[in-house]
Amino acid sequence: MKLLSEAAHLMERHQSEERTTLFAPIPYSVYLAQLKALQLRAGISIPLSAHVGRHTFATLITLERGVPIETVSRMLGHSNIQTTERYAHVTPKKLFDEFEQFLSFTEELTLTL
Repeated sequence: MKLLSEAAHLMERHQSEERTTLFAPIPYSVYLAQLKALQLRAGISIPLSAHVGRHTFATLITLERGVPIETVSRMLGHSNIQTTERYAHVTPKKLFDEFEQFLSFTEELTLTL
């Protein structure tokens, strides 16, 4: 599996032969508290959650930059595209970019009657 270099470094640093998981499990309440602290530190006004993170990744980080939805689906670990479609949304920027691309494809077309 291909990983960002930062993720690979983090995994190496936290790897332990004493447990079977990469990171020690934490209670959900601790996870939410840490997420809230990161939200405040970053100055983000909307409440954060794993769900919001998956939406952000699917929509803004991948699809809006041209990654095909099939690839995003695999990156998120989904077995079908329909699950990915719940997280991925078409932003106005993506819509305009795609429409411009469509128009460029049609510039050379001529209509013959």
